[in-house]
Amino acid sequence: MATPVRSMLAVAALTLALAGGAAAQDVRNLATPDAAGAPATLDDLKGMLGNWSAKNAAAGFSAPAAGEVVGHLLLVADTGAPRVQELWVLRPEGGSVVLRQKHYAPDLKDREDKDKWAERKLVARDAGHLYFDNLTLVTKGDAMDLLVRLPGANGGPPTMLSYSL
Repeated sequence: MATPVRSMLAVAALTLALAGGAAAQDVRNLATPDAAGAPATLDDLKGMLGNWSAKNAAAGFSAPAAGEVVGHLLLVADTGAPRVQELWVLRPEGGSVVLRQKHYAPDLKDREDKDKWAERKLVARDAGHLYFDNLTLVTKGDAMDLLVRLPGANGGPPTMLSYSL
């Protein structure tokens, strides 16, 4: 992700209540950036489909249509104003599923360049967990946890963010 996105999400972490129990081992990453994603199809995403919400966050993911799942994420500041907005597109690719994200500021200006998307390959999956590169979705009944590891600024340690929806 671009530096402005890291900064914006770090600020969001300060304004949002962190979910309990999120630890670094809950988030996985690819061995190398060019590694293949874990075997999967869109059917393997069933647990994440639907609408999820909490006080400071909301997300929704469509049923597969036209060969992809489309989703959105909204993180809200304690003031009630939008903090971060994201568009997610999940598509089958190379026998796996790839998540592409576009990040927006509250004024809906792109955080990535016009033709760029943040991309996360599926690292692994098991019952109730989808492990994308540095992003984990944990579903448990009618709740979802979103766990994100952001690279450290200026070579510093990574930042862990977690949200309960």
